[in-house]
Amino acid sequence: MLPFSGFWQAGYEGADHINTAGQRLVMDALTDHQTQFRSDYLALQHFGIRTVRESIGWRQAEADPERTFATLRAKMQAAHELGIQINWTFCHYGWPEDIDLFSETFVPRFAAFCQRIAAFLAPWYRSSPIYSPMNEISFFSWGLSVGLFGNHREADPDAIKRQLVRATIAGCDAIWLADPRARFLHCDPLIHLVPDEESEACYQRTAELNDAQFHAWDMLAGAREPELGGAARYLDIIGANYYHANQWETNSNQRLDWHLGDRRRMPLHKMLLNLAQRYQRPILLAETSHVGSGRPAWMKHITAQIAQAQLDGCEILGVCIYPIIESPLWEETDHWPRSGLWDVAPDFTRQLHQPTAAALRQSQRSLHRFHALLSPASELQESSMKQSVLVVFSHLRWGFVFQRPQHLLSRLAQHHRVLFIEEPVYQPGEAGLRQHSPAPNVTVIEPHTDVDAPGFHDSQIAVLQPLLATLLDSDEQPLVWFYTPMALPLLASFNPSAIIYDCMDELSAFQMAPRQLQQRESALLTRADVVFTGGTSLYEAKKSRHQNVHCFASSVDAAHFEQALDRSNGHPLQENLPGPRLGYYGVIDERMDIALIAALADAHPDWQIVMVGPVVKIDPLTLPQRPNLHWFGQQPYEALPHFLAGWDVCLMPFALNASTRFISPTKVLEYMAAQLPIVSTAVPDVVRHYSEVVSIADTPQGFILACEAALGLSDEARRQQAAQMAAIIAETSWDRTAEQMQAQIVRLRDNVVQPVAAAQVPETTDGVHAVTLRPVECLILGAGPTGLSAGYHYGEGAVVLEKNETPGGWCRSITDKGFTFDYAGHIMFSNDPYVLQLYDKLLGDNLHWQNREAWVYSHDVFTRYPFQSALHGLPAEVIGECVLGAIEARYGVTGAQEAAPLSAVRSAANTECRDCCADGVLGAEATEPAGADEAEEDFENFIFRTWGRGIAHHFAVPYNRKLWKTPLADMETSWLGGRVPLPDLQQIISGALAPLDKPVGPNARFGYPKRGGFQALMNGFLPHLNCVLETESEIVDIQPQSRSVILKDGRHYQYDQMISTLPLPELVRLMGNRAPQAVQKAASMLRHVSVRCVNLGIGRANLSDKHWIYYPGDTLFHRIFLQGNASPECNPPGGFGLTCEITWRADQPLPYEGDALIQRCIDDCIRVGIIREDDVILTASEVDMPYAYVVYDHQRKANVALIRNWLAAQGIHLSGRYSEWEYYNSDHAFLAGKRAAETVKALLTNRKTTA
Repeated sequence: MLPFSGFWQAGYEGADHINTAGQRLVMDALTDHQTQFRSDYLALQHFGIRTVRESIGWRQAEADPERTFATLRAKMQAAHELGIQINWTFCHYGWPEDIDLFSETFVPRFAAFCQRIAAFLAPWYRSSPIYSPMNEISFFSWGLSVGLFGNHREADPDAIKRQLVRATIAGCDAIWLADPRARFLHCDPLIHLVPDEESEACYQRTAELNDAQFHAWDMLAGAREPELGGAARYLDIIGANYYHANQWETNSNQRLDWHLGDRRRMPLHKMLLNLAQRYQRPILLAETSHVGSGRPAWMKHITAQIAQAQLDGCEILGVCIYPIIESPLWEETDHWPRSGLWDVAPDFTRQLHQPTAAALRQSQRSLHRFHALLSPASELQESSMKQSVLVVFSHLRWGFVFQRPQHLLSRLAQHHRVLFIEEPVYQPGEAGLRQHSPAPNVTVIEPHTDVDAPGFHDSQIAVLQPLLATLLDSDEQPLVWFYTPMALPLLASFNPSAIIYDCMDELSAFQMAPRQLQQRESALLTRADVVFTGGTSLYEAKKSRHQNVHCFASSVDAAHFEQALDRSNGHPLQENLPGPRLGYYGVIDERMDIALIAALADAHPDWQIVMVGPVVKIDPLTLPQRPNLHWFGQQPYEALPHFLAGWDVCLMPFALNASTRFISPTKVLEYMAAQLPIVSTAVPDVVRHYSEVVSIADTPQGFILACEAALGLSDEARRQQAAQMAAIIAETSWDRTAEQMQAQIVRLRDNVVQPVAAAQVPETTDGVHAVTLRPVECLILGAGPTGLSAGYHYGEGAVVLEKNETPGGWCRSITDKGFTFDYAGHIMFSNDPYVLQLYDKLLGDNLHWQNREAWVYSHDVFTRYPFQSALHGLPAEVIGECVLGAIEARYGVTGAQEAAPLSAVRSAANTECRDCCADGVLGAEATEPAGADEAEEDFENFIFRTWGRGIAHHFAVPYNRKLWKTPLADMETSWLGGRVPLPDLQQIISGALAPLDKPVGPNARFGYPKRGGFQALMNGFLPHLNCVLETESEIVDIQPQSRSVILKDGRHYQYDQMISTLPLPELVRLMGNRAPQAVQKAASMLRHVSVRCVNLGIGRANLSDKHWIYYPGDTLFHRIFLQGNASPECNPPGGFGLTCEITWRADQPLPYEGDALIQRCIDDCIRVGIIREDDVILTASEVDMPYAYVVYDHQRKANVALIRNWLAAQGIHLSGRYSEWEYYNSDHAFLAGKRAAETVKALLTNRKTTA
């Protein structure tokens, strides 16, 4: 069981010591968290944060115990209600003022305090609480020894540390006496020092200080000074606290600046790996944050480091943003350094720092993807695949200027294992490959050979091919990505699934370009499956040379470069230069107009011209030298915003020649992120896209005049220009560009499956047609309920293709340790006599019927489903709000919502109450076409108009938002049926006054197989099929014009008519570019919701008497299907199975994966009382339903009609929930299959008759 409720956590500053000025700190009060804690917790829900770190404070607790316990109680109550896990720190630097640290009573008094607090907190925890008895023992010891805390300046730091360790051990023992379940988190800073003198003494001192950071943890574990009482059991979870200032020089204490990219810094992922290897314990990054404008960049930096540590094998349990709310400095309580996700206004209002919030959300998404790479494949999944590999050939080295390749590939590494192959380096001796990992899931390959030839020269190829062939297993088919066509011969080292050419520059126009480059590029263009270009000019140059070219112009990492908006955040190299400063950064080569730079410096000797970047392909000695011209050389990417912060104008002094004809400079957007005036020469792509915000000059004199004008801009002009720049930056990011490229790669990967499959076909003179089968009358795609029904009703002459080993589609079941679980909850009900007869035929005596027990859990109580008909039992104020809202909706009392028409009111008395739970079952009328008015109304308005604001607020809106992951106003209502009646007001009031004694609705009584789960109903078709059913028949290509399909194993089917039950977007995808662009676009616009099912097998029988429970609240799941009650045969003796259903979308992924997701569901089940904390989990697993609910947005009808009409002309008939893109239940699916089969048979019969 994972100890934390969530990976991302929040920490509230809670120090309570007496500062050096004698001020008794209560940081919890200074930030007003002591009174705003509930709203502070509530705000975390926007970021999915469910675990927080809080401090009790020993000093203030004993000074004011009544207030302390009242605060503890209130915080725990709020946390319980909001689903927040609190991990408490007991001593946060302060202790009672009437005892001395070294007194005999210090340790026992602390132990007694710990026991008292733990006993008080124990009843609030359903699972193991996590406590930190003593915060930062090592740092606390140092702080005491230098007078930061208390009055022990003269004491030996090691003696202090021993005393604090004794107290911590005693505190742990005392807490265990009060609550044996307790676990412990021991936090201390993770640091790194470097020697600043070339002396043995300095090196020795550095090693000692680096080792000292581990002493407290060693003492707790009993590995150091065991006489203190330490033992392995005390060292449970290690809390590593890490900030930018945690690395410094040994003697000078000079920081190794993170923001300036000091290369002496040790990467955090290596520090974490060392920590994990030393202790073999799980780690929490227990404190981390940054200040001011650097917060977003720090967030992204930490995320990458955590991902890399986890990929290296570290068990990292989470990241705690500390402080989550800005807090003042201990020694200057009137100074607030802007250090939280929320800043604090003078009136203590919380102000979300939007750039940091955006960075956090992006970090959560990227880390979620990396976690998916770490999650072991479930044994229940039908197949598992190796992680996709992206092999990249680059003419640029990763460690050179950080630009397009690094930006894109470090992001694409969330989807692929990236092997970045650089040009070889000359080294006498045996050839080999050096490897290092500069970013998560990225491996840089640097070949070294004894061939003294530049780049991927022809003479290198024979040496490199066998070396590179060892990088992958022989069966791997990587995506191969080229930045340089010169590496094309090395493609022979791999068996590519697809080839990508990212053309970022017209390399053949560069100085010293290989003479074969143009020829190689022509060859690459004939081999590539897709071409990306780095700008519009390049796109125009390449689009006629390849059929699949996409322009992805340079983008920007705004979080990084917006650090320059803090103009005080300058770089020390230029801090002594007078102003004004005009600057450029980037590569300085033949593309730079060196004469223009000299002319600019000469024209204004009072201007300081700052040139930052490596000098390549030109002699540095030829660069002009002036007193006001400063060549600072290559600087780390981290430092660039800090140069920008000190500039007044940004320069792009490019020469206008062949080498700049096609460039799209990345720096123009980076300059814009800093909101500084920009002056550029007339580079075509800059002129084309940015001439409204960039000053363009055609001549040296014009360039100088433009710089003068930029320096002379009025404040108002600067504000307007900054707003224009901010708007441009808001529309682009490297994250977005990488996602768009990934979408192209996914399409590419899907479309190129066909050649791979064809390659597996036995070789004959006819190729793939050697295994072509004779044409079939009716080819049915998919053997779910619709496909099986179509095959059953069509009979002889039909062939049903199913990719899985067994039929059933999403109506399948699995068995696991005696439990039977369905793919989500399925039942049988229908008002159609034919369907009822079919149920009997398919199941016989394996069918039993029962009354449905569906309930809603809200406000900590169960009420019958549907919610609006069974309000009894809810809190009185909730009932009142719901009934009043229903009355207002009916009669328009308040006018807050649109009143119902009188005609509707008069006809409503005898209508049946519609279910306001949108994933509830619908009657047969759901298949009727909607009226015009209904189709035009959005779902959110419908909810308020139909049920009123109370039912909307307490159930219909939160539940449906949770289910659909879609703004309800974006959905129309035709899927609710042909006519949506108003509720029966009498029924609502009756259900509020007394319990509803029986279920209502079309599925109040339902059927279910006794044995075999819902799969048994699907298997029931098999003895009755007169068609051919082919399982393990995965389709990789559909050719509608020739009416043929190709299977993954090489089989080729010709058909006369096709019935497709596949999800409509998948059907169109399998046709590739054979489908018109309008059809492809319409399919791409269809929206759906996916469902992840977490199956739990509990070691206790008879958990509940319910079948379904709906959860509108803060549980991760929206619904639980208690399969063990659908049939007792679904459970082993003494066990009970249930399924938690959780919806997700590609743009709203699950917050957890693998074990973490399962644990979250278990925790939520305990919290809502479905299972107990002491229940044994006999088995837990996941199944995924990529297509679960189709979303009825306002464009759905038109998009489906467009696709359906084109497919009909190709002899393709759509049938079923996902193919018709309709809201169907299983009985609707049976009828849809029947209709489709009858339609095709009638069509073919009529054709024969007329012939």
